[in-house]
Amino acid sequence: MLNARIPWQRSYKYLGVTLDKNLHFREHIARVRKNALFYTARLGAMLGRKSKLSRRNKRTLYKMCIRTVMTYASPVFAHADSKVLYRLQVVLNKFCRAATDAHWCVRNSILHRDMELPTLTKYMKDASKRFFDIAGSHPNALLRAAVDYQPPPPTHFLRRPRNVLIDPPDALTAAVDSLNDVTTRMTDLE
Repeated sequence: MLNARIPWQRSYKYLGVTLDKNLHFREHIARVRKNALFYTARLGAMLGRKSKLSRRNKRTLYKMCIRTVMTYASPVFAHADSKVLYRLQVVLNKFCRAATDAHWCVRNSILHRDMELPTLTKYMKDASKRFFDIAGSHPNALLRAAVDYQPPPPTHFLRRPRNVLIDPPDALTAAVDSLNDVTTRMTDLE
């Protein structure tokens, strides 16, 4: 026990978030993706193509069981590399395709619009904004000080959690937003 060597760890799991040496969150996102796919498979009979549940009930099941697993502590890792976060978006896209029984040729943006679900990056960005707003007005001075910083410019090589608030939307989020704008304009004309 005394004078025993302590093995070096490349990553550490704390409060359900896997922290690695450089805070890239690759291991965490891979673990979360695996967990989300597990829950999707377990709920497959209710969420699948042949299910008799309505889209509204499928969406509710997704929000309650799968999205909560994927976005737990999302303000912490929302600034991760977009290529790594895209792997979580694929899980959401597969859910939308299975829940709507859509063909392979239907665009993901149309599926998101039909299911009335935001993309994962947009949801995480909104969650981060809510988190920073709440933490900024918290009575605890230490918490206020932790979120009271200016993020480095987007061209800076360091990314911090607040950077996600100034990031431009990805292509899928922009497509979903433009489709939603078109449908609201069309309903306004009617």
